[in-house]
Amino acid sequence: MKVVQLGAFGRPEEVVACVEVGDPGAPGDDEVLIEVDAFPINPADLLVMQGRYAVRPPLPARLGAECVGTVRAVGAAVAGFAVGDRVISLARENWVQQRRLKADEVVRLPPGGDRLQLAMLKVNPPTAHLMLTRYEPLAPGDWVIHNAANSAVGHWVIHLAREAGIRTVNVVRREGLEPALRALGADVVVVDGPDLAERVRAAGATAPIRLALDAVGGEAVMRLGDCLVEEATILNYGLLSGAHPCLRGDQTVFKRLWLTGFWLLPWLQRMAAGERHALYAMLAEPVIAGRLHVDVEATYAIEDIRAAVAHAARGGRDGKILVTPNGARP
Repeated sequence: MKVVQLGAFGRPEEVVACVEVGDPGAPGDDEVLIEVDAFPINPADLLVMQGRYAVRPPLPARLGAECVGTVRAVGAAVAGFAVGDRVISLARENWVQQRRLKADEVVRLPPGGDRLQLAMLKVNPPTAHLMLTRYEPLAPGDWVIHNAANSAVGHWVIHLAREAGIRTVNVVRREGLEPALRALGADVVVVDGPDLAERVRAAGATAPIRLALDAVGGEAVMRLGDCLVEEATILNYGLLSGAHPCLRGDQTVFKRLWLTGFWLLPWLQRMAAGERHALYAMLAEPVIAGRLHVDVEATYAIEDIRAAVAHAARGGRDGKILVTPNGARP
């Protein structure tokens, strides 16, 4: 069986390799055996390889925050799963061809839908949902502003906000993205820059904004802060700039902005199993129905993992990079 292994911390394409290991074997009584159909390469995965994530695993280490797979065997004491079910893994170390998992570490998905799209279900959709619903009491007609709006999380923010009647200011880093984001339901699309607050107002977002979602860090946080009303919330969930989030003194003291971080893992750990399953069933529905589609720029074989992570680390992409470790399937 092939797995992706991290041998050191550094440039992703230099520190990962596809290696052969023994097959996982039959599942235990409380386990299922899944065959991994596809997995995405996320920014958090790249941070792990670089040694910059919240957790530095002991080396050598297996990688991978998420995947979609098909159940191939079910333990004797497991109920609610059958061979052929499509599932996502809530555990890590998913960049493999096969995995044995505890039954409570997998979520069964409804039938149908594109495997590549479902492979991206675990992290980005609940991140967008929880950031929109658990920090500020937003009502239909309210506004939210977020940067990296062309990212996978950004697309989910637009979709979920539109479904809830919430209006979005969508900050991007280059021209030419407005038509595609408008087609998703974006209300206002602006290119980031020192005068972001003026651009936002000029584009028509003149109502108070109480929530900002930041994936960039650094001075981008200050620019979002300039767009907010007093005592508003900024959620930092990524560091695409490589810089720590920054606010000015006038924003913290006089404007009294609240800057905090969002990490999905603690939220999932606090949820009961039934709540997690209901959350993912709700989020899978628009994907399976085809109402939400995240662009995929390329797919790779697991043997080409070094080329895949190098591609994922490049800026200016127009879609996600995924790996199909057991070959491409419909």
